[in-house]
Amino acid sequence: MKEENRKNKKKILLTYLILAACLLVIAAITVTVIFTVDRKPDLSIDNPNNVVKPDDEDDKNNGGNNNEDEDNKPTDVETGYKIPVENAIVTTKYEFAHNETLGQYRVHQGIDFEGKAGDSVCAVLDGTITEVVTDSTIGENYVTISHANGVTSTYKYITAKDGLKAGNTVKRGENIGTIAAAGGYEMKQGEHLHFEMSVNGKSADPETYLDLVEK
Repeated sequence: MKEENRKNKKKILLTYLILAACLLVIAAITVTVIFTVDRKPDLSIDNPNNVVKPDDEDDKNNGGNNNEDEDNKPTDVETGYKIPVENAIVTTKYEFAHNETLGQYRVHQGIDFEGKAGDSVCAVLDGTITEVVTDSTIGENYVTISHANGVTSTYKYITAKDGLKAGNTVKRGENIGTIAAAGGYEMKQGEHLHFEMSVNGKSADPETYLDLVEK
């Protein structure tokens, strides 16, 4: 009878041990699943081996809160070429056209903006003044600016700002003078700004660079 009781106790003990072992296995599996779900795989080009990174490490690599970074970015940055006059109405394009003053057809190597004497003229981009002509006998006074990447801009039939001279640096949108009275080889066209551009010494159509839809 005693021997039978011992066997029953051993069976009960073994059952408890097996049950305890099962509970430990279940707990281990649960913990593993939780950690696997909380950790995200990084599939970027910088992580070809698909190494899993913790959330805090991803935040460090991304510089913290991505939303804050987006909020800190400038939203109104002026870039590109600026229209040289306030009124961006083009009267003559870069094309083969009739010159009323000379009475002949020729390539018009620039674009003409409508305007009147005294209207402000500004630099289309940051650059350095390379030439200022103020004493042309036929009214062909102009200002030329050298920009980056071999680009130059020329503003003809204008009165240069006082003190403006070769070597001065100017900023995009900075005033360089005003439209002058009609003169030169486009005198019969009336008061206007004749604007030219060149790239590496070759004449270029300014409309390729200027956005004439927006001023």
